[in-house]
Amino acid sequence: MSPTLSTQDVGALFPAPAPPPSVLAPRRIPNSGPECTAALVKTLKHNHEKHHVFFNERSFHNHAAHHLICIWALGASGPLIESAYNDTHVDHMKDQFKPPQEITDTNFVEHLGDENYYTGYLNYFHDLVLRKSASELLEEYIFSEKYNIDPAREAKGEKQPEMLNRFVEIIMHPLIHTGYGVEFGLPGMLAEGFAQTSIHPAGATTLVSQLLFRSQPLDRPKVHPFSILAKMLKDPRFEDRILDKHEYAEMLESRGDIIVEYGAQWVVDIQNEQDYEFYLEQLIWTVTMIYGIGSWSEKEPYAADFFTMHAVTSALFLPSVCAKVSHRSQSLLLRAHFLTSITWWLVRGRPSFPIERFNALTPTYPKLPGPHPTPAADAIPSLSSPYAVVPNAWMPILQSTLVHPNEHLCKLQRALAHFAELYGHRPAGYFAGAGLDQVEKLDGSMFVRVAILTGDLLGWSREGEPNAGMWDWQEFERAAIESERLGAEQEAEKECLEADKA
Repeated sequence: MSPTLSTQDVGALFPAPAPPPSVLAPRRIPNSGPECTAALVKTLKHNHEKHHVFFNERSFHNHAAHHLICIWALGASGPLIESAYNDTHVDHMKDQFKPPQEITDTNFVEHLGDENYYTGYLNYFHDLVLRKSASELLEEYIFSEKYNIDPAREAKGEKQPEMLNRFVEIIMHPLIHTGYGVEFGLPGMLAEGFAQTSIHPAGATTLVSQLLFRSQPLDRPKVHPFSILAKMLKDPRFEDRILDKHEYAEMLESRGDIIVEYGAQWVVDIQNEQDYEFYLEQLIWTVTMIYGIGSWSEKEPYAADFFTMHAVTSALFLPSVCAKVSHRSQSLLLRAHFLTSITWWLVRGRPSFPIERFNALTPTYPKLPGPHPTPAADAIPSLSSPYAVVPNAWMPILQSTLVHPNEHLCKLQRALAHFAELYGHRPAGYFAGAGLDQVEKLDGSMFVRVAILTGDLLGWSREGEPNAGMWDWQEFERAAIESERLGAEQEAEKECLEADKA
């Protein structure tokens, strides 16, 4: 346990989850009783006190809390929550360690971006999250001029904090982590999220900081994000070569100014709730299409791109975070998210969007493996109808993801289900005139189609399929986890041999 925390403090950091802060935030599926919440709180506390936010030296994130809260919100049982933690996360976590020095107001900026100071930043924010509201902390530490591009520091040539930049770095994990804290009213998750933001790099300076804090606002006509994607697809200055995680920085360096040129075309000027909902819907459709249809090809297996998938899972938390901040900060966050999302789309080869063929060739109901229930003779609509066996497409999707060992699948399916709840009723033609080829064919079935394709690839665990697939590129992460496990086993074996000799 952190030396600054008492048992009582840890309890205050992880109370029972609070209701969602916004009607646009996801609703929750009921659990079976209080033991489910007790299991969640117990595992979150253990992870908070013991583990670092990165589980290795390559900045791979500890996703345990994301996984646990997500399946709790989808109705998981207590034993399932404990198994998700102990059987899929604990064996490859890295322990927290004492920072070289504690973080204070005086040296806060000095150590930004250094993961050796994670526990120092965590201790710093422990006190703040118990004294201040999420709104106060978000406005100050993520969106303020002082903690982004501070003119006083600029005049002295000092390092800039760039906290919003860090908030969307490394495929937006700080936004996701902090978003869980805001959505579920968990101060401990807020402290972890702010600490995680603090040790992330500020690699996207050419994007977020340049456009949102250094450039002057221009009076531009309103352009739909789909129209911007259409122009980018035709721009010869971008390559179609698929890059990996480590080439994200290369994209920023070589094409950053061009990306900012396009990012500036999405004018987000939120003055009221109606404005906010208008721009939020545009962004959610955009990132879902980038991942969902961008991962699909008529001639190849579904790719389920690991990087653009995070644009979808992070967008789930925009309603919760935006519910706590000013219209100015809402505008900044949506624009930062859009900039980051289109950059990852470019990194992953700038796939196009064959909407018409996608609709024609992808299902809106899952074809589940394994034995199926037999409907009663008087079941509606009929004994032989597939809709009597699977009356709601989302129920088996969510049930199967609950027991799937991959911690990202539940986050994606929860996001897609929520977006379908918000926008699934949109008919074809809703986006007519938005400037992208075939976009008039796009409708609200996109969300369930993408969920089914992803479920088919990763495997229907509840229905008997093993974890048969991985996200595109995640084989690298899997290899890293296996390497960590092997190293730990070899170290333990060595210690046993030395003990035997002694």
